[in-house]
Amino acid sequence: MSATSEPTAVPAGRKTASGPRHPLRALAVVLLATFMNQFDVMGVNVAVPEIQRDLGAGEATAQWVLAGYALPFALLLVTGGRLGDLAGRRRVFLAGTMGFTLASILAAAAGTVPLLVLARVLQGISAAMMGPQVLTVLQVTVPPARRGPAMGLYAAVIGLASVAGPVLGGVLVQADLFGWGWRSLFLVNIPVGLLAVAGGLRYLDESRAADGRRLDLAGVALAALALLLFLCPLTYGRELGWPWWAWAALAASAPALWLLVTHQRRRERAGGAPLIALHLFGGRVFTAGVLVTFNLAALMTGFFFVFVLFLQHGLDFGPQRAGQALLPWALGTALASFLAIPLARRHGRRVLIAGCLAAVAGVVLVTVTVVVAGRSLSVPALVPGLLLFGIGVGLVSTPVLNVTLSGVAHADAGSASGVFSTFRQAGAAVGVAVTGGVFYALLGDTAAASAADYADAVLVTMLVQLAVVLGTLCLLFLLPRGSGSAAAEDAH
Repeated sequence: MSATSEPTAVPAGRKTASGPRHPLRALAVVLLATFMNQFDVMGVNVAVPEIQRDLGAGEATAQWVLAGYALPFALLLVTGGRLGDLAGRRRVFLAGTMGFTLASILAAAAGTVPLLVLARVLQGISAAMMGPQVLTVLQVTVPPARRGPAMGLYAAVIGLASVAGPVLGGVLVQADLFGWGWRSLFLVNIPVGLLAVAGGLRYLDESRAADGRRLDLAGVALAALALLLFLCPLTYGRELGWPWWAWAALAASAPALWLLVTHQRRRERAGGAPLIALHLFGGRVFTAGVLVTFNLAALMTGFFFVFVLFLQHGLDFGPQRAGQALLPWALGTALASFLAIPLARRHGRRVLIAGCLAAVAGVVLVTVTVVVAGRSLSVPALVPGLLLFGIGVGLVSTPVLNVTLSGVAHADAGSASGVFSTFRQAGAAVGVAVTGGVFYALLGDTAAASAADYADAVLVTMLVQLAVVLGTLCLLFLLPRGSGSAAAEDAH
């Protein structure tokens, strides 16, 4: 699945209603919200160059259009899940869906870059409230006999949105309906979001956890401080000529991280529910699995950020053509995601290793294609490499949690899945900042950059990403040989 399809723990909790009234309609409601979120995430990747042109956004701000969503999503995923346990999953799901819809209106109306980034941050916060409730609502609402097909449908919706996002997003941006341009991507969320809210009010039953624990808001604040001190200098430092505060912030990120770790250990010893369960990192297998999912998220977001810029700014592809170029990757990822979990149940980490090798081959093939084709690069020429890359990512990213959980105690499965979700989205934010920083540093003056300059910059970043994939391949050998399906059942 994609970086935004989060494997979270789904305890059944207790229902405040007598039973599910309309399970199939309730399922349709949460899947509609899931599609809206995933479509928006994938579509915005294609729209970033147009947003730059329209709003006069600099390189750093373009990165924050993506990272501004991923960062609060990462920091608040676990908190959003616990908030649903405490306040009621239906209530929090509806609040998150409505918040996402209102934030989409703000994004569509944004006339300045800071306002657009603010809207993206609000979307990330809302998605962190909405997303963790989806699988829990499925667990509570859908009868056990229908739960397997429901989970399969959930995966299908994620795959469909991942495919539709870049393609239809590119069509919407280029069609420029009513002069809306890139704003159309956010405006389509309005009817979908309102329909999901109306359906939720009518068809969702309320449920809460019997033993919901207090929120770790201090942990969220410390994690946000550490990440912002690290990401802001990487994003803005080059564009501003590396002022003193950028170096000071980078230096301060280490003690901020130490404060976060200290706070998490203290909260864990006191029997509370920390944002990140640090004791899990005492196991080699879990640590390797978290690093794998972090690397994959960073790889995907970083790759598409620079590749779309290369296609649109360097080769003058329109948004629609750029979206079509990404279609093979989306199809490969969706197809492999459907097959990955049953394959991993039978063959364990060998499926992940095969996927990583396919991703390596895909990145190499895309790199060679760009070098050979040069200015004459076409969409069909990119199909083999991007399809192979997508298949590799799908084979690794979907089952990695289940495989890794075989090395985690059953009682820790829920905490482990929450940490996975957090690190996956943190990887997405870091991937945009680091890869984008390297890309723009190599590109130099974007106003004077030629197609050859863009090609050189994207090739170097691809080599960096290839090194990340090879490092991920090494980490996979630390994972257990088996599937870990028994542990996975506790998390799902």
